[in-house]
Amino acid sequence: MIPRNGTLKVTAPDAWVLPLAWCAVMTAIIAAGLGGPLEAGPAAAGFDYLFTAGGHDTTFVRSLAAYGVAASILGAAFMFIPKATSWRFRKSLAWATFTMMVIGGIMMLIVPQLLRWMVADNEGPVTATAAWSVAWMDAGARVSIAGGLVALATFADAWLHRA
Repeated sequence: MIPRNGTLKVTAPDAWVLPLAWCAVMTAIIAAGLGGPLEAGPAAAGFDYLFTAGGHDTTFVRSLAAYGVAASILGAAFMFIPKATSWRFRKSLAWATFTMMVIGGIMMLIVPQLLRWMVADNEGPVTATAAWSVAWMDAGARVSIAGGLVALATFADAWLHRA
């Protein structure tokens, strides 16, 4: 059961909803980011013509790696901290973190690929697509960083209100 103060209890039936949603959605976002053949770098995935002009040829790969590490750490923390400690997360803060990380991941890792896919057969809009892709990646990174800051606030709140 959820107490009136809005915290997640370990014995609550919905205590596994956030960790399961986190794992499923973050895995889907990261898998979508790995949709292109990245073993030879951005050029093999078709990102060379999008990002080379702006000097962002490795930005996508770095963004994917950083996002994957951050999502994994936060997912493990949301799953194991309530079970291993007396800390209880407030549902509103935990779901806000989840939402911001999902939006940031979509903006940073999926939208640039969609833009690339939309102009794959055309030679004309390459420069505009590169600029928009970098803008989306930058905005997604900022939203993801904000999600990380909300996660820190969530952990600080849980620590301050530990039982």
